[in-house]
Amino acid sequence: MEIYTLNSNFEREQIVDLYDSLIWTERLSSYGDFELHISSSAKNRKLFSPGTRLVVNQSYRVMTVETVEDSIDEAGMQILVIKGRSLESILDDRIARVDFINQLDPQIKYQITGLPADNIRQLISNVVVVGEPNIHDVFPALFSSYPPMYNDAYSNVPEPQDSETWDVPLKSLYEAVREHLDVYDLGFRITRHPESGQLYFDVFAGVDRTSQQEDYNPVIFARALDNLQNITQFQSTVGSKNVAYVFSETQSYSVYAQDVPESIEGFDRKVLTVDATDITEENAALHQAMLIQRGKEELAKYRPFMALDGEVAQNSEYQYDIDYRLGDLVEMRSEDGQVNLMRVTEQILVSDKQGVRSYPTLMLHMFIRQGTWLSWDYDQVWADMGLEEYWENQP
Repeated sequence: MEIYTLNSNFEREQIVDLYDSLIWTERLSSYGDFELHISSSAKNRKLFSPGTRLVVNQSYRVMTVETVEDSIDEAGMQILVIKGRSLESILDDRIARVDFINQLDPQIKYQITGLPADNIRQLISNVVVVGEPNIHDVFPALFSSYPPMYNDAYSNVPEPQDSETWDVPLKSLYEAVREHLDVYDLGFRITRHPESGQLYFDVFAGVDRTSQQEDYNPVIFARALDNLQNITQFQSTVGSKNVAYVFSETQSYSVYAQDVPESIEGFDRKVLTVDATDITEENAALHQAMLIQRGKEELAKYRPFMALDGEVAQNSEYQYDIDYRLGDLVEMRSEDGQVNLMRVTEQILVSDKQGVRSYPTLMLHMFIRQGTWLSWDYDQVWADMGLEEYWENQP
């Protein structure tokens, strides 16, 4: 990978292609980071001073140099270890409020009503594009729109369509946004156009690249296809909850996790108690909406967990930021025939003496049982049409 430093207009300035190693990590709903090892010289110490912006030729993200360590390695060579975070981290330097004077009291609620993704967009735009709390908080050259370099695939995974009233917490803009993104399984990014240097931010739900759609070429990871290797898989239901009983002083409400039916019962029903006595809204409908929102937020912290780490094979037909991106839905097929719909939540790019390698992290989006209608193949036909639809091979 080639590294470029950027000037104040986010235009490429100097290229760096001689270094020991680079680990470049990008994430779906949080900031990414990098670690660069390069020989220590007067030129490099000046080039990679804290505050320097960096990009690589295989990514649209921007990183900022934050720490520089000058030391001697095991071979006795003087080396710089340079670390930093992606541009999304700058939201941690802004407050999640649009009214400095009247809303710094934690007892005064700051609420936004609308669709979840739009609410997040509105909050970010108000603070760092419009500059409602303070015009000096605006990020220069930042636009709120879908990045034009992604013109081959727009987000086609449906965004949440239930309107909400969001009690924006009194904390950093980054923390408030990150928590809300996780509740609704959304992503956030600040990207740079490779030619103009223009910056764009957007909230997105990703692109469906599974075999269940026909708009884009499917992306299927499987050991049998020789496109994923060095696989580590982790699953856990420890502490997971799927039903929340939310109580205020005047109302209570049952909230169910995403894709969990209200009829769930017995050992499958895992209940979480949520104290919402701080909700004192007098309007009954709004009060109930706030209880539901609180339940969703708490259930998001207790989801069952399944993750897959693997190295994309060098000869893989899939290239990151071309065939799939963060937030996209892809398929993972196990050796025993199970198919899982997975969301790409992290991508690690590594460049060192062994070459350039890519590591995606995939998180469970939906588990598909063999024999149910979601696991159909194109050469098979339907045998039954009920809630649990099954197929069978035809002679």
